[in-house]
Amino acid sequence: MFEDVDEGHGENEEKLVFRYNREERLRGAPQIVRDYYDGKMQPVRGFKILWVNKTNRYILLSLIIFVGFVWVFTAINNTRSSAKINNIVFDMSAFAFQEEIYVNIKVKDKQADKDSPPVKVGAEVFFVNNDNQVVEKKELTLVYRDGEETLATKATDYDIIRVDIIITADGKEKELSAGVKR
Repeated sequence: MFEDVDEGHGENEEKLVFRYNREERLRGAPQIVRDYYDGKMQPVRGFKILWVNKTNRYILLSLIIFVGFVWVFTAINNTRSSAKINNIVFDMSAFAFQEEIYVNIKVKDKQADKDSPPVKVGAEVFFVNNDNQVVEKKELTLVYRDGEETLATKATDYDIIRVDIIITADGKEKELSAGVKR
C-alpha cells in the first residue's frame, strides 16, 4: 500500500537502505543467545522458574514466609473475638451502621446440658477510638441457662475503631476484642 511512498530522508539526501543479516548480527552475540537461536537451549517455563537459580529460590522462600505470616496473623487476630469459660462460648462482633456502632455477643453452651445451673454472665464493653482512648463504657448482664442467647448494645460513633469486652462468668474473666467492621 505504501511501498511507493518515498520517506525518511531530505530532498537532496540519498535514500536510506536497511539491510538485515541475521548471521552477522549473531556473530557478535553472547554464546547463550547463539545457543537459543540454534535451538540448543529451551527456556524454563511454569513453576520451575521459581527454583532454577539461587535468586529465584530466595524470592520463593520470602514469598512463602510472607504468606505464612499473613496466615498466622489472621488466625491469631480472629481468635481474640471469641473465648470460652468452662463450656460456655462467647463470640462477639462489632459493626457500624449509619452513625452508631452495634456490638453483639453470642453466648452458647458447647455441651448443652439441661441439668446445669444458671450462670450469671457480665460484660463490660469499652468503645475505643483512633487515639486508643475509651470513648464510652457500658455494662451488660445476663442469666444464662442453655441454648443460644445474645447480649447487644450500641453507642454513637465517635471515630470508634475497636471494641474491647471483659466477660465474667463463674468467677472467671476473659477479654475479647474486635475491630469495627464498616
